[in-house]
Amino acid sequence: MGGMAKLLVFTAWSVVRAVVRRLACGPLVDDWSWAVELRVVALRTILEMSRPNRRVLERRLDPPVPRELRTLVRVEPGDVGGVPGEWITRVGFDDDSILLYLHGGAYLGGSPATHRQFACRLTWALGLKTFVPDYRLGPEHRFPAAVDDAVAVYEALESHTVVVAGDSAGGGLACALMFHLRDEGRRLPAGAVLFSPYTDLEHTAASIVTNAATDYLPLGEPSPNTAYLGDHNPRDPLASPMYGDFAGIPPLLIFAGSREMILDDATRLADKATADGAQVTLHIEPDMIHVWPAILPDHPAAARAIAIAAEFVRGMGRE
Repeated sequence: MGGMAKLLVFTAWSVVRAVVRRLACGPLVDDWSWAVELRVVALRTILEMSRPNRRVLERRLDPPVPRELRTLVRVEPGDVGGVPGEWITRVGFDDDSILLYLHGGAYLGGSPATHRQFACRLTWALGLKTFVPDYRLGPEHRFPAAVDDAVAVYEALESHTVVVAGDSAGGGLACALMFHLRDEGRRLPAGAVLFSPYTDLEHTAASIVTNAATDYLPLGEPSPNTAYLGDHNPRDPLASPMYGDFAGIPPLLIFAGSREMILDDATRLADKATADGAQVTLHIEPDMIHVWPAILPDHPAAARAIAIAAEFVRGMGRE
């Protein structure tokens, strides 16, 4: 049996077990519908695959633009600063501002394709032209390869007004990018939107354990992300922004789900940035999972998060 067939069988078995458990014991979370709970189970199963198999699966992905946006946005391959990626543009776009969207995947996976549908929804809602770079991933390209690629892209876009956003590892990468730009005296983004940011590669968050049953991340026992870091210090702020200095950093909008495993990465980041004098808005969505606006696009909580992000971007006074 091939790897894909094994994955399908294992996923189906996991879903059946979840159905039986829910029928016998009720939902994992009182407010969760069947769709939410089974999505969590299926994702957890897929992400528990070995990394090489996940990367093979990701390379095969070529998702369409969301049905409701197919005549409203277009997706085209591009290259910015020597980094390949995808441009997403609203039809009739006439704003010079750009959304630099950094995808998640623990610095070990993910691509513009895996995040295409979410990036399309953000592009439409935020009213910005979007570039999603296909930055280098570990373990083939270890720290600071992802940071170097994000800097190269930003420097090529620097003549525009840029809003940076990212989910999970992309949220942490957005912070690392801003630290680098500030320390180099470069023009900073107008602001940053961070969805469930991954900001502690040492994995010290208590929520990794307390929320393990209600999220899909395959973190297991907390241990540093050495596949990306190698033997580098996990407390380097360019790897784990929770340990950085946020003085002079532009406004931050941080999202986290109350049921996600790295909830503490978001809350501790918000506390540190606020203490350093940054303007921070933290939105914790009750009973939601990691990066729920992308994972559960039809859920009211996803629409709520995107609306909050759009209002934040409209209010940041882009030049």
